[in-house]
Amino acid sequence: MLNNGDDSKSVIWRRIRTYLIGVGIGLITCYFIFGTRGCKSLTPGMLKLDQLATKDSVYYSDTAMCEMNCQKISKAEVIESFTYGKIDTKKSQSFHVRYPVYNFTGTTQKGRTFNVICVERDSITRVIMVKDLAMKDSCKCN
Repeated sequence: MLNNGDDSKSVIWRRIRTYLIGVGIGLITCYFIFGTRGCKSLTPGMLKLDQLATKDSVYYSDTAMCEMNCQKISKAEVIESFTYGKIDTKKSQSFHVRYPVYNFTGTTQKGRTFNVICVERDSITRVIMVKDLAMKDSCKCN
């Protein structure tokens, strides 16, 4: 009872086809379970920064606007730093506080690194301080 070469080839192709059908079913199932969720929700800090950046309104305090003008930082760069940032939990006051204060460090795609302090109030994010970490503190904003 010798096996023909054709029989072994058909068995291999049948196994490969079955495997690919299983992988396809698995991919479709994962898509329906996880949907279009991106990698933003990997950690609570990333999720919170995404929520802060997509609030209805982002307001800037007078001090923040003065620092942004002095250091030539645009509002778009601040929002971009929300996207590529990381919350410093040791400096933030986010637990058991009615209006949490978040201190985070974020980078832009141009390579600038900012330290931003903001307050979350209902559907508003209020930026209190923006500082470019590469520049010396030469602004007199208070």
